[in-house]
Amino acid sequence: MLGLGRCVGWGDSIILLLISHGITAMKSLPTRCFHYQLPATLAVQMVLATLALTAGMAFVAYTRPDSPLMRRLTRLLFPEAISALLWGFTLFGFIASILVIWLAIRSQTGIRHVELGPSSALIPKASMSMKLIRMPYAAIINVQIVNLQGQRMAVIRSKIGESRLFEKSFATPKAFEAFLQELRERCNG
Repeated sequence: MLGLGRCVGWGDSIILLLISHGITAMKSLPTRCFHYQLPATLAVQMVLATLALTAGMAFVAYTRPDSPLMRRLTRLLFPEAISALLWGFTLFGFIASILVIWLAIRSQTGIRHVELGPSSALIPKASMSMKLIRMPYAAIINVQIVNLQGQRMAVIRSKIGESRLFEKSFATPKAFEAFLQELRERCNG
């Protein structure tokens, strides 16, 4: 399975269109769901990496080891300024750690799927709020694939906003491709 499933929605219902000369039946597009969630192992790795960097900065700020970098900083700045700089970096790392932990928790408890409905897509908004937006296919301006350090991301721009979907958050790379292909088909037709 490609991580593709059925969501509760219009399904294969029949939509009746009234045309001036009669009634024409048209089959609607089925609603499709795709699993979309940051893998737990990646979330844990992000948290551990951020905590390790912060702990490393705190160690350096506390011990101020004798190294070529520290000797060079001592020649450029006052000793008090070096301490303030190192503790400032540690504070920045601590704030970043809290943010990464919050994002990791939100990624595991928030959005679990994206949906392609009969007339619109239900996808995450391109923000840290992790909120879903319903984006009508008619409003989508373009779908672009961006490669960020080996990680593919779909950027969906529309008249109502922007969405970014990471390939790693889909069940498989094939599910990511299937989502993009079906999204493009629905936008074009």
